[in-house]
Amino acid sequence: MPKTPLDPQLDLALASPFMLQTLLQHASDLGLDGERLCRGLGFTPTELQDPAQRIACRQAVTLIQRALQGLPGQGLGLWVGHRNVLGTLGLLGHVLSLCRTLRDAFEVGARYQHVSGGIAAYSLDEGERETHIEVDCRLPYADIQVFAVEEFFASLMVYSRALIGSEFQPLRFEFTHAAPAYLDTYLRLLGPAVMFGCLHNRMVIASRWLDQPLPGHQPVALRQALKLLELEYAPLQHKASLLQAVERAIARDLPEGCRIDCIAADLNMSSRTLRRHLTKHGVTFDGLQEQVRRSRAMSLLGNPQMAIERVAEALGYSDVRGFRRAFKRWTGRSPAAWRDSLAP
Repeated sequence: MPKTPLDPQLDLALASPFMLQTLLQHASDLGLDGERLCRGLGFTPTELQDPAQRIACRQAVTLIQRALQGLPGQGLGLWVGHRNVLGTLGLLGHVLSLCRTLRDAFEVGARYQHVSGGIAAYSLDEGERETHIEVDCRLPYADIQVFAVEEFFASLMVYSRALIGSEFQPLRFEFTHAAPAYLDTYLRLLGPAVMFGCLHNRMVIASRWLDQPLPGHQPVALRQALKLLELEYAPLQHKASLLQAVERAIARDLPEGCRIDCIAADLNMSSRTLRRHLTKHGVTFDGLQEQVRRSRAMSLLGNPQMAIERVAEALGYSDVRGFRRAFKRWTGRSPAAWRDSLAP
């Protein structure tokens, strides 16, 4: 099977030890040996206690997959996210606790999300009545994508309630994958309004929550903490922010077709300047588009009710044959064969 390269943004943004540390704690509570899960990965459970530690994406993927294999069908991502606290985010969590409103916290979180070293990225789309918090994991592994969105949304529930209070409740959650056998865990940790087989992974909230004042707001302390955050992570800020912005724009424009000149204009630069910046970071626009399509295809194919023709359309292919050829190039399998391999 062809070896699929990692998204360069996620290859750059090394995984934080916080989430992996929580994963090992949960797995250990359920009887898995943490030392064994880490064997051969270049770090030990004790080394994950160091907040300055950073783990390569390939190592994080292997650790998560080992845990999923050892604890199948238990909603591992949901439980790991549920065990998090704001302190899990380190300095970023402290900054969020000092924000003025929930909108400010979401915007700061989006701007500095690479700081947390997570394996998923989110964006905020505010509407008059409803606001969407959409999340994507661009790693080319179906099991990791499901784990990542589960962990993200379970964490987001914990963080939002820590900032606002226990009364916070989203309108609904939407997931691209099919309803799993552990549906009761979704209902227990996220609430009753959970939908599967959707086009996006997102949490939908009433927009009124965005203006909710946060009780921990302290303007002076917030400015100081933001300066520290910027100083600590400035070397990665430009590259991570640019790649995230381009990938989000590509994902948004996939159904209608992506044009670099339109995306460059959104970023207030010419297409030539955008190409130059991407080349400096070791990637190309076409390469990013291919990676976004690949990860999105794997996410949508996780829903057995979605016709392959519909998946091809959502990815911007004019006919299903082009999609089938591309998917076989990425994975060595046809979309149908790859979907069958996901069946329990």
